[in-house]
Amino acid sequence: MLTTKPKISVLILTFNQAQFIQQAMQSVVEQQSNNYELEVIVTDDGSSDGTVDVIERFVETSSVPIKVLAKKHEGVTAIAKNLLSMINLANGEFIAFLAGDDSFSQNRFDLQLKKFAGNPNLKISYSDGVNCIDGELGQRCHSAETVDLMRSGNAEEVYKHLTSQTPILFIQGVLAKADFLKRIQPFDVDLIADDWVFNIKVFNVLVECGGDFDFEPSICFIRNLHGDNTSRNLIVHYERVRQVAERYCSNPRKINSKFIANAIIAALKERNWRSLLDFSKKIIFYPESFIWILQVLFSSLIAKF
Repeated sequence: MLTTKPKISVLILTFNQAQFIQQAMQSVVEQQSNNYELEVIVTDDGSSDGTVDVIERFVETSSVPIKVLAKKHEGVTAIAKNLLSMINLANGEFIAFLAGDDSFSQNRFDLQLKKFAGNPNLKISYSDGVNCIDGELGQRCHSAETVDLMRSGNAEEVYKHLTSQTPILFIQGVLAKADFLKRIQPFDVDLIADDWVFNIKVFNVLVECGGDFDFEPSICFIRNLHGDNTSRNLIVHYERVRQVAERYCSNPRKINSKFIANAIIAALKERNWRSLLDFSKKIIFYPESFIWILQVLFSSLIAKF
């Protein structure tokens, strides 16, 4: 049972997000409660659009303590390093994550904290979010299949899922015990990927060492979709997938070939000729991608009839 007032450390990573960062930080400040304390750590990766200026102005009037780490730009290769640095700096008993272009929903921590209070063996709690395009809320971030899997409580099945495909499981919905994350150091500084590696490392430890996890189905974060999302850059995203698949997954060739197929189809739909050319070259080394493309096209035809 939680017998003292806990502190939650919210870790925010930013780069050229001047348009979004104030709302992101405001959504954290609005989480203030008599039931817990908050602190915020923000790392900026050398923004050139005034993001740091927006952060510093916000800090001046914030009712929540905010530590700002303004660094020189290192790009996506520094994501894991910067996140690990913030984890190790966190003073809270719990840690949560927020991208600089996303925001938390109201009362984001209440239900998850109750679950920790009722289960001393709970190490980490996930939750759902909703996608937002041009201010309009859309679909939930996690599929029904992912939610069912996460609510099963079966860490081995989740780990198998994470290491056999390119899953979608966002860390913006995480609330985790800080000592658990500091012990396992859940990012890989050699790789670009962040959420995927985090989840693989978390569930590997849960399988090998024990501990409970949980999934809260209510919406706890809002994910802004826009042209600058790194996950929408297919070429960069492929490198993330390739690196993780080759280091952590059971069948990296299958994962890479399927990603290439989906990337080609997406590039055709978006008329992104640069991506189409780049991934068409990769098919030479992954000819099985043709099979995935045909399966997707066949499924699309069937769906029309």
